[in-house]
Amino acid sequence: MKPWKCLTHVLAGLLVAIVSLQTSYAASGGYGSSTATPTIYSKNLWYNVAYPVVGSIPSNATLTRVYYRWDYPYPRPAGLLVYLCNNAGTLCADVSAAGSGLVDFTGFGVAANQPLRLYTGVSGTGTMAPLAARPTSVTVNYDF
Repeated sequence: MKPWKCLTHVLAGLLVAIVSLQTSYAASGGYGSSTATPTIYSKNLWYNVAYPVVGSIPSNATLTRVYYRWDYPYPRPAGLLVYLCNNAGTLCADVSAAGSGLVDFTGFGVAANQPLRLYTGVSGTGTMAPLAARPTSVTVNYDF
């Protein structure tokens, strides 16, 4: 093969590789946010708090992995429920069993420029002493 033909094939292959990289490139970002868990005063009521969005998030960004941490003092009452939700409260993950972990929102189209919400409550009958607020945080990852 003549040298100029080899160079033509190499350049054509390089152009195909560059075009492929441009079409498959997806950007990602993230931020951390914190607040306090809501104080729970009564059973069978929902309390919620929003995690503030930090920074300028592109309008087309969607959530991927969200790492969370919540806390309430011990002893915790039976029936304690904790959910990590989108801002509208229409897509929620039950995180009651673990005070920290990961929720994968990938593929659900949850807007990353909207706050996440922590919903808490205690189900059951009878009275209860208020369950005091404690620090809670999320580390939000998103793609756009």
